[in-house]
Amino acid sequence: MVSSKQSKLCYFMLFLLPAFVLYTCFFILPFFQGIQYSFTDWNGIVPEIPFSMEQKEFDRKVLARLQHEKDLALLQKFYKLNDDGETYLLQNWIAEKGGHRQITAAEKKRIKKIFKSVGFSSIKFIGLENYRDMFQNDERFMPRVQKTYLFNQFDDLPPVIDSRTFQKYLLNHLKQGEDRNLVLRYYRLNREKAVYQLANPSVDSVVEKLQTVLAENMYRTTMVWGVLGFTLFFTFFNVILANLLAFLLALGLDQKLRARNCLRAIFFLPNVLSLIIVAFIWSFVFRLVLPAFTGITSWFEPDLAPYTVVIVSVWQSCGYLMIIYLAGLQAIPPEILEVAQIDGARRWQSLRHITLPLLLPAITICLFYSLSNSLKTFEVAMALTNGGPAYVTTPIVLDIYNNAFLQNRFGYGTAKAVFLCLIIMVVTGLQLTIMKKREVEL
Repeated sequence: MVSSKQSKLCYFMLFLLPAFVLYTCFFILPFFQGIQYSFTDWNGIVPEIPFSMEQKEFDRKVLARLQHEKDLALLQKFYKLNDDGETYLLQNWIAEKGGHRQITAAEKKRIKKIFKSVGFSSIKFIGLENYRDMFQNDERFMPRVQKTYLFNQFDDLPPVIDSRTFQKYLLNHLKQGEDRNLVLRYYRLNREKAVYQLANPSVDSVVEKLQTVLAENMYRTTMVWGVLGFTLFFTFFNVILANLLAFLLALGLDQKLRARNCLRAIFFLPNVLSLIIVAFIWSFVFRLVLPAFTGITSWFEPDLAPYTVVIVSVWQSCGYLMIIYLAGLQAIPPEILEVAQIDGARRWQSLRHITLPLLLPAITICLFYSLSNSLKTFEVAMALTNGGPAYVTTPIVLDIYNNAFLQNRFGYGTAKAVFLCLIIMVVTGLQLTIMKKREVEL
C-alpha cells in the first residue's frame, strides 16, 4: 500500500506536474494572451513603453496620477522635454558621472510597470470590433455574391455573342424599355439561333449607347466563398479524399505481396518531404508537365486553383494516414476473418461488418489528424499559389499571416487566430466524441 502511494506520488511529481506546468506555460497562457490582444488595435510596432508623448497628455495621464516620489523621479530621469517644450522624449542614453550609458532592460521594465499602475497604455482596447470586422466588413474573409462584368464600355462592340450568354447575362438583366429595344434592334439571332450577330450601327451616338448598355448590364453573378469558404472547401475534400485513398492503399498493401514493403515506403515518401518542397515540385508539374498531357494550359485559374491545392495536399498526406490504417488492419485478429469466411461471408461483407467496425480507432485518429491539419493548412497554399489568384486559395492561416506580418494588424490577426483555434477545438472535439462512441472493443 505504501509502495502504491509512493509510486503515485512519484508519477505525479515526475510526469503530471511538469506536464501541467509546460502545458500552462506554452498553451494556456499564450492562448489567453492571444485573446487579450485580439481585443486591441496592437499592430506589432507599438512599443511597450512610448518613445514620445505630447506634454499635455503626459502631464495629465501619467505625472498627475503618480502616487510615489520614486516613480516621478524615475520618469523625469528618462523622459525629457524637447526644444519646443511640447513633447516628452524617451532618453535611450542618459548622462551620469563618467559619461553616458544606455537605458537597461530592468529600467524599461520598471517604466512599463509605472505606466501600467496609472492605467495608461499605448495600445487601445477596442472590444469586439475586430470580431465584428471579421464577419461584417472583411469581404475577403466571408462568402459574398460578386458581379463579374463581361464587357467594358471602352471595348469595341463584339460582332458575335453566343445566344445562351446573350440571353442569360444580358437580356435577363434588361427590363422592357428603350435599352432592351436598342439592343434587340442591332443584335439579331442568326438562322441557326446559335448566336446573336451585330448589325453595324452607322451613328456614333448609337455605338456609344450600345457600349454603355452592354457594360452596365452584361454580367454574371457568382458566389465568391472567400477565405472561410476556401478553408471549408479544402477541409471537406482533403479529409475525404486523403482518408479514402489512404484506406484503399492500406487494404491493397495489407495483402501478401512480394514488393509490399517497397511500395509502402514509396507511398509514405511524400510525407517525409516538406510541404514547401512538395508545392514547388507540383508547381513545375502543373505548369509544364500536365498541360502537355491534358491540354489545359493553366491549372491556376480561379476555377481550377482550389482543386490543385487539394490534389497536392492529398498526395502528400495520404502516405502517413496509410500507415495508421495499416497498423489498424494488422491489429485485427485473422481468426475472426477466417471464421467469417468459413461461415460464408463474402469479402465485401467481411469488410463492412468486421473490418470497418474494428478499424474505427484508426479511422478516429486519421480523421482527427487530417481534419485539424486541413483547418490550419498554410504551407501548400503559400508555396503553390500564394493564396491567389484573387484570394480563391487563401486559407485562414495564410490570411492571418497576411494580416499580422504584411499589414501589421496584429490585433485583427490575433482575433482570427483565436476564432480559428475555437473552430478547431469545437470541430475536432465533436468528431472525437462521435467516433469514440462508435468504436468496438475486442
